[in-house]
Amino acid sequence: MMKANKNIFGMALAFGLAGALTGCNDSFMDRYPETSITEESFFKTVNDLEIYTNNMYGYLGGSYWDAVSDNMLYTESSSTYKLLGGTINPETIGQWSWSSIRNVNFMLARTGNVTGDPAEINHFIGLARMYRAKLYYDKVKSYSDVPWYSRDLQTSDIDLLYKTQDPRSLVVDSIMQDLDFAIANMKTTNSKTKVGRDVALALKARIALNEATFRKYHKELELNDADRFFEEAISAAEQLMGGTYSLSMEDVDDMGTYGSLFCNLDLSKNPEIILMTDYDKDLGIMHNAQQITAYSGLSRDLMEDYLVIDGNTTKRFQDVEGYATKTYAEIFENRDPRLKQTFMWPGYIRANAYEPTLPSLDKGGYMQIKFDPRSADQIEWGKCYFDMPVFRYGEILLIYAEAKAELGTLTQDDLDKSINLLRDRVGMPHAQLADWLANIDPVQQQRYSNATSSQLGAVLEVRRERRIELACEGFRYNDLMRWGCGKLMNKAPEGMYIPGPGKYDMTGDGVNDIAVVMTKAESEARKDEFAAEKLTVYTLEGHTFSLTENDKGYIHITSQVGAFDFIEPKYYYTPLDVQDLEMNPNLKQNKFWAE
Repeated sequence: MMKANKNIFGMALAFGLAGALTGCNDSFMDRYPETSITEESFFKTVNDLEIYTNNMYGYLGGSYWDAVSDNMLYTESSSTYKLLGGTINPETIGQWSWSSIRNVNFMLARTGNVTGDPAEINHFIGLARMYRAKLYYDKVKSYSDVPWYSRDLQTSDIDLLYKTQDPRSLVVDSIMQDLDFAIANMKTTNSKTKVGRDVALALKARIALNEATFRKYHKELELNDADRFFEEAISAAEQLMGGTYSLSMEDVDDMGTYGSLFCNLDLSKNPEIILMTDYDKDLGIMHNAQQITAYSGLSRDLMEDYLVIDGNTTKRFQDVEGYATKTYAEIFENRDPRLKQTFMWPGYIRANAYEPTLPSLDKGGYMQIKFDPRSADQIEWGKCYFDMPVFRYGEILLIYAEAKAELGTLTQDDLDKSINLLRDRVGMPHAQLADWLANIDPVQQQRYSNATSSQLGAVLEVRRERRIELACEGFRYNDLMRWGCGKLMNKAPEGMYIPGPGKYDMTGDGVNDIAVVMTKAESEARKDEFAAEKLTVYTLEGHTFSLTENDKGYIHITSQVGAFDFIEPKYYYTPLDVQDLEMNPNLKQNKFWAE
């Protein structure tokens, strides 16, 4: 929750809205009772609308990792892994919930009772419709076709309660209408914690790009109007470009101008932030980003996408001699500075330590430091209090460049006011459109083999830039889904290269820190030796991770090898639970799950 709204949230509870928002059964389309004690006493003033909508701030939020995706080695179970393993189906998925959408519609159906300045009233109507757009698009991303409801349902609305799904095209057009109303009627705000018109623009840009690429790369939808959504994404992005926002150039505690965005105690005046979540230690409002080193590591696949600086230009990591067997220290040489501001490097000391932190081979060896707290009191469960970006200008620049490249209309000027600004922030050489188009990277082309555009090279390179700039911010899995690249989830993610059994210096001080041995017998026989040298010992026999070539190679989680099978196009969609289908016989199972 955002600091500016803590007191009014308490007021909302005092008004009894908690019961109004959660008091009814979430099943059967989350029907709202026909009467409520709040209806006669509430929704009378603009202040009532403000109190009510402040309860919706939790509908927007940021992320501090990419679990799970091809960007990470994730050691825990997840719904995605269950899907890829074939254990999620209509009998196990769980019922869908409509409570949040109902909460928004409950308010919208009663705004006619409010008296006051029409502009103020319309601001909060726009705010509520913006939230509805976000919540509904979340449903679309899961189910594609869903019932569209523009008001809360009463128990007497039998026909509506038992209606079937509306087509995706109708629902998304309704979502865009909500966003356009919000943009036209919401006020701008100088507060990074208050949702204003610019947040609605940012949300529209994000949703429009998602829908455009989903329609383009998912022919099973039989929707051939992707271009209009690319244009909508460009238009929304352009309204945020060249105005009050700019990329942050602040370097906090030598974290770098990029890394400083993600462990910053105060983003309230940061020019890149469109919306943030304000955490506060004194008020006990904290998050759990410190867990990024407990359950996950970053992947070799992601690491290799960071470019190498070669004088005044760049080259691919794959063009460096011996790239495939580079040591932990060597992978950072002459790389895009965002690599060292995202991946833990030899000699990095976590905030609660006095000596360099050892990478965990159990997590693949490449540990994440983007969003790693920089004060010791935050390295406890649920004790992080640095601010979290929700929408930032860097994403808007990427949306603009991607939409232009997909349409085949990207120019060098477009690159200079988007991708090259991101590169300038970290001191990277500029990208040249002519080079992108003439020298298509075969690695990117193979990875995204279904990509099509008259500017294919630009599409592929913008995707690289997006992956790097937005790494660990929760976008990667959805990006793969909208690009129709679910098959990339089949391979068990890999970590660092281990040349074989032996002792290794992982902190860069010339002293060995870890030992890798093949068998338990060898580990037992040499335990005194390893103890004397204070080595962390990894015994491959019976361990949770293994190496791709048995006694050497890349680290991968053994249980994940050969365990995943992404079935296209079925797994791009979430099935309806059998209980929802039984409750409303007019609902139809997604056709790819009904087969």
